Amino acid sequence: MSDNRVRLFSDLVSRADSEICMPAAALAIARVGYPDLEIDSCLDKLDEMGRRAAVSLRGVALEEEVVALGEIVFGELGFSGDRENYYDPRNSFLNEVLDRRRGIPITISLVYIEIAALCGIGVSGVGFPGHFLVRHDVDGALLDPFNKGARIDDDACRKLLDMQGLREVEDLTPYLQVVSRRQMLERMLNNLGRHYAEVRDSQKLALVSEFAEALKPGSDQESPGLVH
Repeated sequence: MSDNRVRLFSDLVSRADSEICMPAAALAIARVGYPDLEIDSCLDKLDEMGRRAAVSLRGVALEEEVVALGEIVFGELGFSGDRENYYDPRNSFLNEVLDRRRGIPITISLVYIEIAALCGIGVSGVGFPGHFLVRHDVDGALLDPFNKGARIDDDACRKLLDMQGLREVEDLTPYLQVVSRRQMLERMLNNLGRHYAEVRDSQKLALVSEFAEALKPGSDQESPGLVH
């Protein structure tokens, strides 16, 4: 573990899962592509978004907070899934997602989860195959941040599974489990690893592997196929 970037990441994840600061860990991963990235300035940017959202949510009734939060994140703040350049590696780097307001399902979900937390709203990541989702902790609503927070029902879930080659699924329960923070970070690393393997960037692929090794202690292993 000779690289300072790996040591920083290792320090951030060497604690209880609930104590891992997801934005900081994700930005540490972003240093794979941006070695000199100033993590604190990116965290400040996300905090400012959270403060702005919290002000807008003042006085909103509990049963209306999911809709209101979606209007802020995907309306006022302008976040959305990047359909045109889905496989652009910038969509896997949180700093770029914060700047461009575009990302893949897991990075847009991460932004949504963190802004929600800064507003005092509990939202958890759901490790759906091929298309990361989130669940509202209070009413159990399943949401798709990549599609501007659209509510997802069973039929929509089955269509997404069908796109992954998982057809005629009767019981959706195994696919709708809330994931740990380590599992979410592992999935982000899987995405990057797959990209660097495809473009044959052996140096960055090796670095991503070091990050993955640093994440292993205490983590629950997740299938490498569950990306995005």
